[in-house]
Amino acid sequence: MKHLDEVIKESRPTLVVFQHSGEVNAVDENIVFEEVKSKYEGKANVISVDCSRNGSYKEHYRFNGYPTWILFKEGQELMREGGNKTVAQIEQMLETAF
Repeated sequence: MKHLDEVIKESRPTLVVFQHSGEVNAVDENIVFEEVKSKYEGKANVISVDCSRNGSYKEHYRFNGYPTWILFKEGQELMREGGNKTVAQIEQMLETAF
């Protein structure tokens, strides 16, 4: 699999959710993530990063809490949202990149 820094440089939008598996709502966020990932397959990269395994992402992408959703296109950050989101909210976020 490509490294995250390579994927976010693609022309196709890339939505990354930075999560921590120890968070109370991690299961709910995984359900939202899987639904969005399935719906946008082939149109956008939808990636989940478990920061409990690699905490350097939090420092590198400069965010404070989990989950943090960051939308990239061609290496540029287009949007950033924190907290729990519904499928509709995430879809609205993704649609700004098309």
